[in-house]
Amino acid sequence: MAALFCVCAIVLLLVCAVLFFTPWRRIGCWLLALFPLALDIGILLDMARGIRTVGQAGFKSDERILPYFLALLIVTVIAAIRPKWGWLFWIAWVVNALCCAIAVFLTFFWKIFS
Repeated sequence: MAALFCVCAIVLLLVCAVLFFTPWRRIGCWLLALFPLALDIGILLDMARGIRTVGQAGFKSDERILPYFLALLIVTVIAAIRPKWGWLFWIAWVVNALCCAIAVFLTFFWKIFS
């Protein structure tokens, strides 16, 4: 499941970058918001299962990381609302690409998850 998520995230980021240079810039900007939205939904669903299911460390980790992904979602939504602000789109895109790179590393290259 994690491998499918990573492949979809990579394709999504590449499609967003390509669409930014076409007349469908606005669509590319809104598609960029799907990645942090999916991460936020995943974290909230993980937290909704409770400490007993996830464990204390996992729950605390989710609590710590959620504000950062919510901030990333806000930045990408602002970039989607203002598609003429190319600099904001590319800042959001780079941060999303870094998060995607971390997910790819954890999924494919870290021995614990392999």
